[in-house]
Amino acid sequence: MNARDYVYEVYKERSFSIAAKNLYVSQPALSASVKKIEQELGITIFDRSTSPISLTEEGKVYIEALEKMKNILSETRVKLSDMNELKTGIIKVSGENFVSSFILPKIIMEFSKKYPGIKVEIIESNSPDLRQLLLNETADLLIAHDFDKNLYSCESILEESLLLAVPENFKENKRLEEYLLTREDIINGKHLSEDCPKIRLGEFKDVPFVLLKKGNDTRRRADLILDEEGISLSNVKIYLDQLITSYNMECFGLGAGIVNDVLVKSSSQKGCVYYKLSGRSAYRTMSIGYKKNRYVSKVMKAFIETAKEVYKSN
Repeated sequence: MNARDYVYEVYKERSFSIAAKNLYVSQPALSASVKKIEQELGITIFDRSTSPISLTEEGKVYIEALEKMKNILSETRVKLSDMNELKTGIIKVSGENFVSSFILPKIIMEFSKKYPGIKVEIIESNSPDLRQLLLNETADLLIAHDFDKNLYSCESILEESLLLAVPENFKENKRLEEYLLTREDIINGKHLSEDCPKIRLGEFKDVPFVLLKKGNDTRRRADLILDEEGISLSNVKIYLDQLITSYNMECFGLGAGIVNDVLVKSSSQKGCVYYKLSGRSAYRTMSIGYKKNRYVSKVMKAFIETAKEVYKSN
């Protein structure tokens, strides 16, 4: 106990002798402690001329402040206990538009079932911005690809395959029918089989294409696949920022493009057929990461584990 507790006990009992007995200290020691606080503050807390003793006006202000402090401490203990037991709190999770539209909803739904008192705040932006948010701890977690292990710690949550999406009315599909995959094939995982034949992008080098702008991981991998095959696309109709927008354009027949199997399985959009791509760049890992060496709260750990559980069968 500190001197403030001594003052509060005297206030409650309205007696130095009873307070001293409750506190297991001598009355002179208790009186000296209270007197020391009064001298430090330059006030008199208790009117000792009354029986029982009473508070001075300054004493009333002091006791009011003590009670506020006690309430704050009590509330803080409850909140910290709740946070420790994952009953309350907030977590800020970031991701690109595709992630917030197709990856995060399943995770948040399961997380909210387990921890209904914890608020999930979603931050959407482009990938470089999001990584900077992790470094300054504006965001707690980021779901993305290719984390720099020198700056971030991360855990994988699902594997993705890139596919070539081609409008179903393109004449090339008839010629390459043995390679063709439907959305149902993708949902059933046919493209993951080793027996599923892979297409060479060169087969479509003269068709119109829809590509993402540089700086996007899907575009970077598309460029790598093209380089591996030693071809360049001669007919790019449009460059876009978002994978979802690109996919919609492809399904409406504007051109062929690179998509991932998660989007194909999650979207109800129709109008395309698909081809399995060759090359190592056609496969990537979606991970959940955070700033390296930062304090990882129980809420963060719980969200990471939930994300891994939700996608462990993918």
